[in-house]
Amino acid sequence: MRGRSQAILAVALLTVLSWLLSLVSLIAAAGVALPTLRRGGKEGVLIVLGALPVVALAGQLTLGNAIQAGGYSLILWLPVMVTAIVLRETASLSVAVLFALGLGLILVIGFYALVDDPASFWGDTLQKVIQPVIERRGGEVDAELMNQTMHMFSNYATGAVAAGSLMTVLISLLIARWWQANLYNPGGFRTEFTQLRLPWFISLAFLSISLMAGISGEGMGMFSANLLMPVSMPFLLVGFAVLHVLCSALPSGKFWLAGIYVGLIFVAPMVVLIAVIGLTDPWLNWRSRFVTRG
Repeated sequence: MRGRSQAILAVALLTVLSWLLSLVSLIAAAGVALPTLRRGGKEGVLIVLGALPVVALAGQLTLGNAIQAGGYSLILWLPVMVTAIVLRETASLSVAVLFALGLGLILVIGFYALVDDPASFWGDTLQKVIQPVIERRGGEVDAELMNQTMHMFSNYATGAVAAGSLMTVLISLLIARWWQANLYNPGGFRTEFTQLRLPWFISLAFLSISLMAGISGEGMGMFSANLLMPVSMPFLLVGFAVLHVLCSALPSGKFWLAGIYVGLIFVAPMVVLIAVIGLTDPWLNWRSRFVTRG
């Protein structure tokens, strides 16, 4: 926020660093979102246009492919920037989350519209990546088990990629919003995040798609299953928002909240429970139900 040139340099360097440390990509995208949130979409576009040549040059010098480096950067920056514009204009985190969800659904639907057999596409792509590993390790790898695993993953890879991309956008947006609050509105991020809600029809849509995935044939059933993955991501955020409110109402709330985050590392199914809390929140209104009673 000291100036446009500093922002361009920071975004470019963080993006290049993300080639080595993937989690840094979240910070790089947040670096685009913060000036966008504060100063508007024009500022975000100027930062993207300024950082793109720097990243492309670095890609040409280190990877030998400027186009690939630039394409990766645009895929990383643009969805977060556009979602930040929506958040700035609407001042509603819920609307921004729904917009990001729409991008995730467009990704799945568009991929199915453009690719005749998405499962075969991902299967062939994974085969090209995994086959050299199998050949190098020889008997150390169970080729049959590896092929079965790749076949299973290829059926759901489209939804998994969309869900991962959506979560990357949302996390980067939240980081940028947190930065903005710390600089200009201390305490504002916690209030905004804990008030995050989704309309009831999103939960109803999730249940309808789940039903379709269960009763439809292989083609439509697989398509519905891939749609479910990005649709479930916003419920996870709402679930965390609910847990933050409930824990804050307890005398030892910080201890319980820390325990939840640590537990996620060791007990992965907890993620499903948190998403279910977010899914049922429009009807059960967990925050009012328990905090008011407390």
